[in-house]
Amino acid sequence: MTTTNNRHHNIIGIPLWSSFQKRTLELWNECTSQEISGSLGDLGTFIPLTIALARDRLIYFAPALFFSGLSNLLTGYAWDVPMCVQPMKSIAAVALNGELTLEEVTTAGILTGGLIFVIGMTGLIEVVNLVIPHMVVSGMQIGLGLKLAGKGMKDIQKLSWVDSPDCILLAVACSLLALHWLRESSPSSPSKTSDDVDVDDGAEHKSHSLMDRILCRASQNISEKKTPVGVYLFLIGVIFAIVELATTRNEDGQYDLPLRFFGAPIAVLALEDVGVNDWKAGFLDGALPQIPLTTLNSVISVCALAHSLYPEKRIHSNSNNSIRESDAVVTRKEVAISVGVMNILCCPFGGIPNCHGAGGLAGQHCFGARGGMSVAFLGVCKMMLAVFFGASALTLLDAVPVSVLSVMIVIAGQELATTGFTLLVKSGNASSLRSDTVVAVVTAAVILALQKTHYGAIAGWVTFMVYGNGIEQFWAWMQRRRNTKTNEAVDDNFNASGTVMCSVDAHKQTDDARDTSSDLISTC
Repeated sequence: MTTTNNRHHNIIGIPLWSSFQKRTLELWNECTSQEISGSLGDLGTFIPLTIALARDRLIYFAPALFFSGLSNLLTGYAWDVPMCVQPMKSIAAVALNGELTLEEVTTAGILTGGLIFVIGMTGLIEVVNLVIPHMVVSGMQIGLGLKLAGKGMKDIQKLSWVDSPDCILLAVACSLLALHWLRESSPSSPSKTSDDVDVDDGAEHKSHSLMDRILCRASQNISEKKTPVGVYLFLIGVIFAIVELATTRNEDGQYDLPLRFFGAPIAVLALEDVGVNDWKAGFLDGALPQIPLTTLNSVISVCALAHSLYPEKRIHSNSNNSIRESDAVVTRKEVAISVGVMNILCCPFGGIPNCHGAGGLAGQHCFGARGGMSVAFLGVCKMMLAVFFGASALTLLDAVPVSVLSVMIVIAGQELATTGFTLLVKSGNASSLRSDTVVAVVTAAVILALQKTHYGAIAGWVTFMVYGNGIEQFWAWMQRRRNTKTNEAVDDNFNASGTVMCSVDAHKQTDDARDTSSDLISTC
């Protein structure tokens, strides 16, 4: 019995260990300055949202940083593409506007992860994107982005002009620098480089028109030289924070000094004080508006973009080398399961609600990342920061000037709103642009006026069905489904008829061969 168990352990354990060693060696060989540079591509989104949430005590900073790094590391091992791990923007925006508490952020991440996991396992991603049209998603992004930017501006308005280093004048200076850096990120030329994405216009790889337009937009953005504005602003804030902590007398105990290493827990029981109302608010205000954004940006778009950026890494599902629609670098099911597992396992222990994203993938590719090494390197750095500096991280963040942090929030808000406007324009057509804009404006207006994201989503969906062409699109989809089933039935009948004919021919050939053999025997 012991011999059997040892043999069974060797059969399972050795391949896993050898695969781990092989993948580790591959990542080590890919550790170049280009990959390390690529790891900075998504920090412009990660740093502002994470720092703002931590400063408002809406996440457990050290566990959030540690589990985010762990997710990065596992993602780098799992896929040979720079698949980013970033905070869920909708949940972060709602929380920063005061609509979610620490416990509700945790429940929102768990519920979103669980629903995305179910959607990925059951193949309901296309149904979700059919039920929730892209103009409603655009309206939610615009509304949430404007709310987030408005919060940053209100925080700046509370400051004095020049009475202290943390003043409106510093916010204006940081804003001008941010605009200058963002201006440098504009495309220098419309031409493509050898590393740019080449969107396949052939007939062999077809996707939905929405994805085609998103990929065309992504292919234009890949060639842009992006500047990590969030990283630069954070460094400015850290310099001011160090000066503040070095010169303060701390007589009122405002800061937890002196700074120290270690001591911060990298995991906490985040569900310890969670009640029924926290689950309810986490679902309505957090998970419900986040799910359509996650399915579109974190699952469908990121898979399509990876498919176009790295065609040499596609996994062929057929014996020959022809590319089929089912071939992919990463599949939607894999990404959906990854998002689900990442939040189901990490959020109960203090992790921040995270997802993957097409914008982060494009940013890391633009900075030089081409494989999983950049993501794994970033993950190790996050985990080390959480372990070594987690104890004093909040003290340092508390000393970051409000003016600098507010500008970072404004930049994150405008980026989210701009993404919504871009998706609205690029995903539609000239004939339906006005009706699409009305749906998006209604969605954003309800979110801004009523301060409830799910109200805006419902209002936008109703507007789409009544004012837009939602009913016509639904019946067209039903007709396409009916035609597809009819064609499949015809193909099955044709294949069955061909099989019967082949069987008849085979029996006929067998009878002819038997008669021929009998004749030969008779002749002999």
